[in-house]
Amino acid sequence: MSKNTLRIRATVLLGILAVAVSSCATTINLSAPTTLLQPAVTTLPTGTATELFGQLHSSIAEMSVALTDQDKTRAKNTLATVLNIWDALQPQISAAGGATVEQTLEDMQRIIDLATSSVERTRPADADKALRFLDLVIQSQQ
Repeated sequence: MSKNTLRIRATVLLGILAVAVSSCATTINLSAPTTLLQPAVTTLPTGTATELFGQLHSSIAEMSVALTDQDKTRAKNTLATVLNIWDALQPQISAAGGATVEQTLEDMQRIIDLATSSVERTRPADADKALRFLDLVIQSQQ
């Protein structure tokens, strides 16, 4: 191959590369929400595991009602409470020990994930499922 052919190929390759790189620009959506859900309460709830399970149950039930009533603000605030209760309850479940601790923590995390998705996606059915599954976990703890 001649030097001219190599130069032409190199120039074409650099041109294609320049076009390809410049087409990978990032688009910024300024209208997208920039805040994450922040818990309304700054201190963790206290109490025994039984009391915290009860608080969690009533909070998820309240969240389900808020979603059914299409009160997104109340549902978000209640979700923040649910997350705070879970933060306080999780170490108590771990500390209790036993053969089923890991399974209980996994089940509870699924419940919290359902509660979160119910608010994020406005799905009251997910909150209802979380409540039913929580009832089963509570029964297994007794």
